[in-house]
Amino acid sequence: MPDILLTLHCSATDTDAIVDAIRGVSRAPLHVRAETVHGRDFADAKTAEQVTATLKRSAVECVEEEEMIEAIIEAAKSAKRRSPVRWQQTPILARGRFE
Repeated sequence: MPDILLTLHCSATDTDAIVDAIRGVSRAPLHVRAETVHGRDFADAKTAEQVTATLKRSAVECVEEEEMIEAIIEAAKSAKRRSPVRWQQTPILARGRFE
């Protein structure tokens, strides 16, 4: 099974809950990045979630085996959070390490 880069975009206030939930099912290192969305966010957002100025959020990323992705998404979905979470998965075609 190929490795997958899974990225979850969540509210900055929900970041810790999402990270804790993922830690419960995966041992993969998690990378958390602060993000700012400028302008209108995605069209599927509810009226209260639509962005007309800026939105502070976090991107939580991990590289994991494909078979683990569903469990990670379910863990994040069941985390105690206040806001919706968007996610995307991208297959890893190649990777390595330089020294």
